[in-house]
Amino acid sequence: MSYYMLRANVISKKTQSVVASASYRSGDALYSERDEEVKNFRTRGVAPEAFILSPDHAPEWTKEREKLWNEVERKEKAWNAQLAREILIALPRELKHDQQSELVQKFVQSTFVDAGMVADVAIHRDKEHNPHAHILLTVRPFNEDGSWGEKKRREYERDERGDIKRTEDGKKVFQTVSTTDWNNRDTLVRWRLAYADIINDTFLESNIDQRVSAMSFEDQGLEKIAEVRLDRNEYQFVKRLEASGKEANTFYHQLNKQIRNTNEQISKLNSKIVSLAAHQSTPSVEKILHEETSLVMSQLEPEYQKSIHFLKGRLKQELTFRNVRNHLEGLYRWKERTTESNEAKLTVTHSLLDAVNKAYHAQDKGFLMSQGFTIKGFYEQFIPRLEAYEGAENDQKKLMKTQDILINHSERVYNTYALITHRTLNQLYPDIEEEYKWNDRVLLKKQEILDSLIENRGEQITYPEELEEVLSLAEIDQLLSKCDSISESIRIQSLTRNKLGIEKDALIKNRGEPDQVYQLSIKLNTMVQLLNQSTRKAKLIDVQLGQLISSRFADERESLLTKLEGVPLQVKADILRHYKVELSRGFSPSLRSCILFAKERENDRSFRYQTFEKNETSSFFMRLSNVQKDISHFVGGRASVELINQLIQQSRAVHSSKLEEQTSSRIRRKTKDKRIRQQLDLEVDL
Repeated sequence: MSYYMLRANVISKKTQSVVASASYRSGDALYSERDEEVKNFRTRGVAPEAFILSPDHAPEWTKEREKLWNEVERKEKAWNAQLAREILIALPRELKHDQQSELVQKFVQSTFVDAGMVADVAIHRDKEHNPHAHILLTVRPFNEDGSWGEKKRREYERDERGDIKRTEDGKKVFQTVSTTDWNNRDTLVRWRLAYADIINDTFLESNIDQRVSAMSFEDQGLEKIAEVRLDRNEYQFVKRLEASGKEANTFYHQLNKQIRNTNEQISKLNSKIVSLAAHQSTPSVEKILHEETSLVMSQLEPEYQKSIHFLKGRLKQELTFRNVRNHLEGLYRWKERTTESNEAKLTVTHSLLDAVNKAYHAQDKGFLMSQGFTIKGFYEQFIPRLEAYEGAENDQKKLMKTQDILINHSERVYNTYALITHRTLNQLYPDIEEEYKWNDRVLLKKQEILDSLIENRGEQITYPEELEEVLSLAEIDQLLSKCDSISESIRIQSLTRNKLGIEKDALIKNRGEPDQVYQLSIKLNTMVQLLNQSTRKAKLIDVQLGQLISSRFADERESLLTKLEGVPLQVKADILRHYKVELSRGFSPSLRSCILFAKERENDRSFRYQTFEKNETSSFFMRLSNVQKDISHFVGGRASVELINQLIQQSRAVHSSKLEEQTSSRIRRKTKDKRIRQQLDLEVDL
């Protein structure tokens, strides 16, 4: 059975764009002169049925959607001006599509257009159970000659002689009154009644034995309680659970169920209402989570069961996805701070000791001196350093063994709870996009969604229609966070490398103590080793960023997406950063606008690097290759102005020539002996 709904609200220039509103409702891409950008939203599953109705005396351009609403934006100059009024009406499901369209046209024409308003109508039928129409109305009337009229006029107060009253300083006394009654509450009531009448007339003509009313049950003299209308997201959530044989336990769904029971037993009304307020739990979500946990735990291999038992004793707290994740992240940070840096130092130390031993037998005095050794008394220097290396290597092996045991146990438990989280959310949202079903980059967001459902935090619940966008933003956020972290690490490591290189140059020039030269050489080459490791991590993130850009702009030409693979990591990150910000604001930005944003950020980085390079005059910095110099501020290198301009041009051109494929630089694979030689000369030849 149909329900009656007519809602009205005003679109204000203070917080909204009427061009964007019209674009969203009609499904058309519209250029906004105020924002200087094209407003375009995601394609709907069922295209809206959109049309414009205008009064006879309105100018012809009012039938052009883009022209109409840009003219409105231009005319309304006040920062908080009313731009349009929106009427949202529910359409009777008992009527066929053509009958619904005829009903809307009849209502809009007789109620709004004949009163002097231009109406931009969009009928939405995305969901069969919820056909509705958005009606955007102009709030300023038109004069008979087709020009804009005034919203308000002055009415001067007059005395008993008919003269205009004046204040003590001679100013005329007047009241500002509206030229129309469109803002009056009584008018809204009249519109509501008119829509109910038109629906009932249509039902009568179509032999449908139903009636609707715009009045409350109390005004109709009925002893009933009105049910709470579920919003679209909650309704979809309830229906999806019901389709899978489960009952939704959201607050308002349960409220309506109780109201229906109460209306059947009116004598127990008060007691029923009291019980409603306390009914806010969501046991069905907890039940699904419990079922999935039991299923996964019952099928675990013995080694996984052993890891769960081990971690229970170590954590001293409940094993949950969030607790296990926090514990594992702490282990990773511990390993990064200790094992990775120690391992790099040991590798460098071994390589250096091996090389200086060969240099001693070759009597290479210059090389020995550059690494903190002398030919005279070589073994007095070499043996203690070799023994210190062997002791450090043994300590490192013990530390790595302990860390490997802890991390392996924690990773098994994390993977177990990650699987439970994936399976539970996939059950609750059966229509989840394939790319997010087992995507570990959105695991934390999935857990947040489950927590909000379990705790019934209504304002934070993610409904099926929002899920794809929420997970998309979470995935971009997670990848950008990793990108920013590795970029900052590389920047700090490169600047530290430069500082150590300068210190070593000065120490050798001033004939410093051999032990100081040796220790500084170890530090310098260790930092270079860590920098290379971070650069390799950045390359992996760079690939992930490129894949994400390709998936988010899948409609773009393949040649353009291929060319984008050649831009540096930070440019890709800025493209996604702009995309994320615009998406969170409700807009779907074009790739061109994202590249333009990235270009501005790249220009800023280029300026800062040029300033840095002018102030960097050390011989160590001058010996670095251009690639290594760039690392200081440009992770992955720099994008030329010509390349970015080509990308901007290609992203908006209908046809463009195919440019040569950009090939990304790759790390050359060398043998162990060659790596040793390279590590020894890193501070000189990068």
